[in-house]
Amino acid sequence: SIPRSLVYSSRPMRPCFSLLLSAVLTVFCLMPRVRAAEPIPKPGELPRTPATPPELALSTFELKEGFEIQLVASEPLVADPIAMVFDENGRMYVIEMHGYPERRGEKLGRIKLLEDTNGDGRFDKSMVFAKGLSWPSAIHPHDGGVLVGAVPDMFFLKDTDGDGIADERRDLFTGFISGPKERDIAPRCFNSFTWGLDNRIHAASSMNGGVVRPADEPDAEPLDLRRRDFSFDSRDMKLRPETGSGQYGLNFNARGRKFICSNHNHIQTLMYDQRYVGRNPFYTLPAAKTDIGADGSAAEIFRISGDEPWRVLRMRWRIAGDYAGGVEAGGKISGYFTSACGITIYNGSALPAEFQGNAFIAAPANNLVHRKLVREQGVSLIAERPADERDREFLASRDPWFRPVKFANAPDGALYVADMYREVIEVAHAIPDSIKERVDVYSGTDRGRIYRIVPKGFKSAPAPRLGDMTSGELVATLAHANGWHRETAARLLLERGDASIAPALTELLDGSPSAAGRLRALYQLNSLGAVKLPHLLSALSDADPGLREHGIRLAEEAYAVMSIAARQRLVAELKRLATDPDAFVRYQLAFSLGSINSFESPAILADLARRSGEDDWMHRAILNSVGDGVLEIFTGLAEEGAAAGFRSELIEMIGFRNKVDEVDAALDFAAKTSNSESAFVALGALAEGLRKAKSSL
Repeated sequence: SIPRSLVYSSRPMRPCFSLLLSAVLTVFCLMPRVRAAEPIPKPGELPRTPATPPELALSTFELKEGFEIQLVASEPLVADPIAMVFDENGRMYVIEMHGYPERRGEKLGRIKLLEDTNGDGRFDKSMVFAKGLSWPSAIHPHDGGVLVGAVPDMFFLKDTDGDGIADERRDLFTGFISGPKERDIAPRCFNSFTWGLDNRIHAASSMNGGVVRPADEPDAEPLDLRRRDFSFDSRDMKLRPETGSGQYGLNFNARGRKFICSNHNHIQTLMYDQRYVGRNPFYTLPAAKTDIGADGSAAEIFRISGDEPWRVLRMRWRIAGDYAGGVEAGGKISGYFTSACGITIYNGSALPAEFQGNAFIAAPANNLVHRKLVREQGVSLIAERPADERDREFLASRDPWFRPVKFANAPDGALYVADMYREVIEVAHAIPDSIKERVDVYSGTDRGRIYRIVPKGFKSAPAPRLGDMTSGELVATLAHANGWHRETAARLLLERGDASIAPALTELLDGSPSAAGRLRALYQLNSLGAVKLPHLLSALSDADPGLREHGIRLAEEAYAVMSIAARQRLVAELKRLATDPDAFVRYQLAFSLGSINSFESPAILADLARRSGEDDWMHRAILNSVGDGVLEIFTGLAEEGAAAGFRSELIEMIGFRNKVDEVDAALDFAAKTSNSESAFVALGALAEGLRKAKSSL
């Protein structure tokens, strides 16, 4: 501190002294401020709410009219559940994260195996399948066991002697990271192993991923998954990067669109696949991850539980400047998304048909489950609240211990909810030490519940035993009304690798009344390496747009190994789809044409451009695919034949490529157009492209 007499001296200062004082003041201002000692809660400021016993928990909920929530498992059978999957015989594997929020090093994580032995719809038998895990966060059934993610490793566990306890472990990969800081590990573990239409298991990297290599190959070239999600084929266990990255939660809709979320961004989709990135060196795609919530980031939600006293006190301290941390939403304690996770697209058969494709998002910090209707908007998606949920949530609890974190589409067609059931949900370093001394951040680690949501009057059916089915029966199950059955049948068929089912799959593709079944049959044929031109043509002419879209995707690889005659037949069908009424079909066609090296591709892309209107994402797909056909596409567009923005970007690409004939065509357009504004914009775009090429007009 500088003496007051010095700062306020009325005597004139000599220049050297003025400079010295200026330097002292500058250093003083740049010095880090020393925060006052952390406040201490006053007596009575942190009252604690006791836990609600499982038998009374159902009375705490408010649920959408016409539905009921049923308790299917609770402590002591299960505790701290953060993820769950069902095997082919209806048994449930549950990840228990007992070390949350900071005790990873103690290896407290476990996997429980739960069974319903009497068929009443409630689990009554529990076994500790595996324990001593560092931080388990992802799980998926595979080959009679489970694939598990527990940073930094991914491995396979199996019970080989039937006692319900894993006795075989096979390490697969290592190098996954948990977060930028060890203390920030809780929300930053790779997660959400999810079966995709492509018969690959997909996972969210939690925005970190890591630099990953096979566990038994220390000298192998690592795969950089930082800021990217990933997938793998369970037959060869080779990882592939995917666009992303999700924080906690990843799921797909019926057409294979991927959905992820993060704390504030409660519903996002990915606009293109990783394989399209970097394909055109003269055009860079914008980020694939897009928020689609109509109500934006940190959207309003309607909590019915009281604000936790410790959160109220922490915010008061933050506002006063007594404790570090952001003051969000004008100092609101709750009422907006801060912990969105577990996003799941419902594909079951128990809820009414209008719930198919609905998105469910957990908000554990606010003790509720949020629902969104997802609809198409051009080639984008938009997610909105249902009309009768404008001022309320699909499910909310008055119990502040209710902590929904993950969902599962189940064998019985219901939507299952994993409730971690904790007194406190927060990374511990974000809570003042003086509060932590009075509020136990591990309170509830011996508790946990799993619920299912069903229509009123729902009757549980016995657990299915798909593992006992023949391959032919599994093929038929690909068209089942319940999504869990379709995915499980696809997984089992892939694991069996039975090539003799190809004729049955072809019959399903050509004749099933179920579009979902036809789509699964197409991908099953592809996984067997048995997709032929007739299969693709069947898909490309299907009445369901999803079949047409995925027929285009699969045509990318098939085209490379086709005969000339087969290629011509395929391209003729693709050309017809440039006028398809479905925007997603045309969008996929625009991307796929960049991989199909046909002399007709530029003309088809030009046709798509003429029909794309002002859809920026369609423009981006076309620009990403133009390749060396840029001149043909440009000259094929009449002056009024494409959106001005698209033409401008195409001309900029021409400048960047800096090829004489292409630049001449752009200059010719600028010289001959009757619209002076169009000429000015064209020259500006060309100049910008030439600048990138280190040239100029």
